[in-house]
Amino acid sequence: MNFEKHLNGKILDPIHGTIRITEIERQVIGHSLFQRLRGVKQNTFLYKVFPSAMHSRFEHSLGVMHVAYKMFVNLIINSYRYDSKYHDKLIFKYIDEIEDKNIQELRLAALLHDVGHGPMSHQFDSFLLNKEQLISVLGPKFHDVYELIDSDGKVEHEHISVIFIRKIFDDLNLNGKVNVDNVIKLIELNYKYEGIFIINKGHKFDIQPLFTSLISSCPIDSDRMDYLLRDSYFSGVKCGIYNVERILMSIVPVTEKGKVYLAYKESCLDSISEFIFSRSSLFSQVYYHKTNRAFSSMLTKVCEYVKELNGGDLSQKLYGFESGIDNYNLDSLVEFYLDNSDDYFINKTVPKLIEDNSCAEDLVNNIVKRVPWKKLYETKLIYSNKSIKDSVDKALIANIKLKFNDEIGKFIKEKDYIIDIMTDNAFKDVNKTEIKLLIKRPDGHYQSKDIIDCGCKLNAYQSIKYFVRVFINPDRLPDSRKELSSNLEDIKNALVGEKLVITIRPEMENK
Repeated sequence: MNFEKHLNGKILDPIHGTIRITEIERQVIGHSLFQRLRGVKQNTFLYKVFPSAMHSRFEHSLGVMHVAYKMFVNLIINSYRYDSKYHDKLIFKYIDEIEDKNIQELRLAALLHDVGHGPMSHQFDSFLLNKEQLISVLGPKFHDVYELIDSDGKVEHEHISVIFIRKIFDDLNLNGKVNVDNVIKLIELNYKYEGIFIINKGHKFDIQPLFTSLISSCPIDSDRMDYLLRDSYFSGVKCGIYNVERILMSIVPVTEKGKVYLAYKESCLDSISEFIFSRSSLFSQVYYHKTNRAFSSMLTKVCEYVKELNGGDLSQKLYGFESGIDNYNLDSLVEFYLDNSDDYFINKTVPKLIEDNSCAEDLVNNIVKRVPWKKLYETKLIYSNKSIKDSVDKALIANIKLKFNDEIGKFIKEKDYIIDIMTDNAFKDVNKTEIKLLIKRPDGHYQSKDIIDCGCKLNAYQSIKYFVRVFINPDRLPDSRKELSSNLEDIKNALVGEKLVITIRPEMENK
C-alpha cells in the first residue's frame, strides 16, 4: 500500500499516540467549520460531574479517522493471512488495490462525520431548523440534502454535516482531488449517489458497504471504538476499556454478489461481548449519571419554554429571522454555528431567547452555576432474554410518562418537575448495519452471515435498559414526597406487568 507516503503531518493524542495526517486533511482540519468543534464538548454536561471530561468533538473526530484507517490497514493484513490459510472464495483479495484517493475519502468521511453538530451536541437537535426553513435558507443548490430528510420535516445534525462538508470542499477547492459525493455517501447511506467501486480483471466490486461499516455499524465501529476509550480516559471511570488488538486481528473483508463487506470472525465473539459490556457500563456509570442527566433535562425544559414563548418556532429569535428569512443564506447559517460554542450558547444565546420568562431564566442560571434539580425518584429496568432484533418499547416509555404526569401533577406544578427516560439497546440499529459474521463450518472453511441473522450467537449479549428518573425543582420539594415516590413505583410496576426484569431499583432523595 502506497498511501503511507501521503501521511506527512502528525498530531499527538493522549488516546492513540501519534495521529498522522495528509496535506488534504491538514487543510480540512484548519477550516473554521472544523476548528469550531474545539468549542463543542464531546459530552455536553459531563464535565460538571467528572471535571476532566472537557474533551471536544474536535479530538474525537481525529480519533475516529485514525481508528478507521487502522482498521483498514488491518483488513489488508488479515486478507493476506486468511486467504493463504483457508483459500476461501469469500475473502476479498484485492483490498490492497483500492486507490489512494478512495482511502483518502474514507479518512475524510471519518474525520467529518460529526462536523454538523451544533453547540451542546445532541442537545441542540431540538433547536435545528425544519426542512421548509432549510430550503428557504439554502435554496435549490442542496436539493439532494432535502431528499434525505424524512417526511416529518425534522432536520438532523447529519444533514447539516452534509451541507458543511460541501462548503468545506468548495472553500478549499478539493473537488478535483477527492470526490465529495463519495465522502458524503460514506456518512449518509441514503444519499443518492452510486458509491465507490474498484475493478479487477473485469470484475466490478462495490466497496462502499465496507467503508461505511468502518465508520458506523453495530455493534462495533471506529466512532464507538474511539469514544469508549476517550470518554473513559477523560472521565476517569475505567469501564470503557476493551481489547483493541484482538478486534483488529479478527476483521476480514468478504465479498458477496459484487459487494465488499466488513466481517468479524466467530472466534472474536468474546471480544465483541467485552466491547458491548464496556459500552453498556459507560452508559450506566457515566453518560446516564443522575447529575449529568439532570442538567440535560433542565436544558430540554428550557427548550420547551422557548418554543412556548415563540409559538412553537425557535428560528426567528435563535437564527435572526426577524428581518425575514429571505435575507438569510448559507453564509448566515455558517456564521451562527461559528459564533456559538457550547459556552457562548448557554451563557449568551439562550438567555436572549428566554427574556421575560422567570422559570426558564432560573433553569439556565442553575445550569450555569451548577445547581442541579433534585432526583425525587429513580428506577432502572434491565431486560434480558431478548433478541438482537428487539428494539426499545416506545409504548412503555409513552405510558410511563403519561401515567407519571397524571400522578405527579396531583402534588407538583408541571413547571417544577421533569420526567427523564433514557434507553440503551446494546444492538441499536443492528437492522441498518451491513457487517457480517464469519462462522466456521465443519470442513474448516467459513461461511458469511449477516450480523442480524446471527441471533443464535449474539442474543446472549443483548440487553435493553430503561433509566427512569423524576427531577424536581429543589425549592418545590413536596412534603408528601414519600407517598409520591411510592405511588410512582406502583404505577411503574403495573405498566411493566409480567415482562422479565432483572433489576428494578427505586431510589428517593432524602434531602
